[in-house]
This record gives sequence, structure tokens and C-alpha cells, in this order.
Amino acid sequence: MVKLGDLVTIKTGRLDANAAEDEGIYPFFTCSRESLNINSYAFDCDAILIAGNGDLNVKHYNGKFNAYQRTYVITVNSSDILNTRYLFYFMDKYIERLRTMSVGGVIKYIKIGMLTDVEIPLPSIIEQKRITAIFNKADYIRKKREQAAKLADDFCVLNS
Repeated sequence: MVKLGDLVTIKTGRLDANAAEDEGIYPFFTCSRESLNINSYAFDCDAILIAGNGDLNVKHYNGKFNAYQRTYVITVNSSDILNTRYLFYFMDKYIERLRTMSVGGVIKYIKIGMLTDVEIPLPSIIEQKRITAIFNKADYIRKKREQAAKLADDFCVLNS
């Protein structure tokens, strides 16, 4: 087990949530599950994005984007040691724990130490890639099943 803070760099966005632009060309990540749009980017990297307050959630994005001031942007220091997609799957499961650790009144939030102090299992990079491939296939199958269920529902509505 290794502390996450020893493996990654964690920053936050700088913008207010109202900086979003409907016709923006870059993704703008806030604490919402759905990304918005914006016309400027502050990051151009492969990153894990964690909503720091409200609806705590995890996303993975690779490319140019911007982020709300309470969105944590996590980048891997060395891809020879930690695979970003492996980290995404770990954090996607760990988010439930973060929800129980969140503090605050009406709007719950997490602190950066809750991320840097997380201990993550660190198998070899080859094993991380193997694990990631399994999860990627499972995600693909889950999405196909959701699409099939929606098509079946739509078909039933058309024929009723």
C-alpha cells in the first residue's frame, strides 16, 4: 500500500461554476455528474477529476479542459508506476468511503488530505493494466446492456 499523495499531483480548478458557456469548445468539470462547456482551458493532461463538494463523483478525462474551484484534478507523476485508468477505477470505488468521511452542514465537502492520505494497492504496472482491461470490458458490457434495455423499452412504447 502506498499513499496516493506520493504518486500524484493534486490541483484544483480556479473558476466559479457560473463560468460555463453553452457554446464552449472544452469540457468544464464542476461538482455535477455531467460536464459543462467553456471556451478556455487550464489543463491539458490525462486526469482524474473528483468533485470536492456536493455530489461527490469521479471522472477520467484526457485532453484540454477546465475545472471549477472545488474540483480536484489529479495527475499521475509517473505512468511507469501508476496507470491513470487503474487510479480511476480505484477512486470510483473509494468515492463511497469519501462520502462517509465528508464534512460540513448542508453541502458536504472533502479536504485534500482525504485524498493525499488514501492508501492505494500498487501492483506492478503490468498487473494494473491487466486489471484495467478487465474493468474496461466490464464497463463496455454494462453500457451495451443499458443500450439494449433502452431500445427494448422504446420498442415496447412504440408497439403499445
